[in-house]
Amino acid sequence: MIKNKYAAYILFIIAFLAFWNLLDYLYSTFITGGSYQFTAGSDMGLPVVVAVAVGYILFLRKKSD
Repeated sequence: MIKNKYAAYILFIIAFLAFWNLLDYLYSTFITGGSYQFTAGSDMGLPVVVAVAVGYILFLRKKSD
C-alpha cells in the first residue's frame, strides 16, 4: 500500500492514461475495424483532465470525520 497520497495520485494519473489509451486502441482496432491514430488532444488532454479530477476526489480530498 502506498502511504504517500501524492505518489498514489501521480501513479493513478499515469495508470489512468495508460488504461484510457489501451481501451482506445482496442476500440479502434477490434470494434470499429479501423486503425489507431494517437492525437495529443483526445488521447492525452481529456484523460488527464478526467484523471486529475477523479484522482483529487479519491486521493487528495480531505476526509471529514
